[in-house]
Amino acid sequence: MFKINKIIAIGSVNSGKIYSNGLLIEEDAKILELWLDAGMELANHTFSHKNYNTLYFSEFRNDILDGEIYLKELVESKGQHLKYFRHPFLFRGETKEKADSLQAFLDSLGYVVAPVSIDNSDYIFSWAYEKAKYEKNDSLAIRIGNDYVYYMEEVLSYYEKQSIELLGYNIKHILLMHANLINADYFGEVVNMYKRSGYSFITLEEALQDECYNMNDEFFKKAGISWLHRWAYTAGKRGDFFKGEPEVPEYIENFLK
Repeated sequence: MFKINKIIAIGSVNSGKIYSNGLLIEEDAKILELWLDAGMELANHTFSHKNYNTLYFSEFRNDILDGEIYLKELVESKGQHLKYFRHPFLFRGETKEKADSLQAFLDSLGYVVAPVSIDNSDYIFSWAYEKAKYEKNDSLAIRIGNDYVYYMEEVLSYYEKQSIELLGYNIKHILLMHANLINADYFGEVVNMYKRSGYSFITLEEALQDECYNMNDEFFKKAGISWLHRWAYTAGKRGDFFKGEPEVPEYIENFLK
C-alpha cells in the first residue's frame, strides 16, 4: 500500500522497545531495517516515551540522547541521517522556559521537529479492535474498523475547516497514525478515503515547505494538541473555534471499560 501510493512515511521510534534487559531484540530491530529498505524514514521519538511535563529538562534530554542508541547507527548505515524528532504525546513543555530549553537542545543536535496538523484517537479504536479480536467477536471488530475509517474522514474534514478558518487555505497536512493492529488492517481504506477526498501523498520535507510551519507557537500547557490548534491558541482563538472535533463513539468507550 505504501509503494503503490508512493507514500514515504516516517516511523517515530522509541528505541527502548527494541531492547530487553539491555540486549537488542534482533527480530524487532530487523523490522526497522526492513522499513528503511522499503524507502521509508525513521525519527527519534525518545528512548522510553517519557512525559516531558513531569520531568526536569535534564532527564528528558537524556531520554532523547538514549533514543539515538542503535537508531542513529542503523539510519546512517543506510546512507541517511537521523533528521527528525517527534515529541512524545505531542508535549513541547508546559512552560515557555521548558519549551525553549527543549527546542534549543534539539537545534544543537540538528533535529527538525516533526509537527502534526491532523491529530486523532486511532489508538483508542485499536485498543477496542484488538479486544474484540481477542474475544473473537468478529462482527464487533468489523463495526469498529468501519467506524474508524468514517471517524478518520470526519477528522480530516474537521482539520481542513480549522486550517481554512485560521489561515485562509488548506495547508499541506501532516497526519499522525500509530503502528497498531487497526491501522495494519484498515490502512488501505484510510488511504483510499484520502484519495477520494482529493489528496496525494508527499514527504514530510515537502510538507514542511508550507510557510505555516514557521508560525509562532506559544501554547505552553500540559496538553498535546495539533499544531493547527497551537497556532490558533497563539493567535488568541478560544472556546467555539475548537468545537466540533470528532469523538470516539460512545459504544467503543463503554466496551473498553
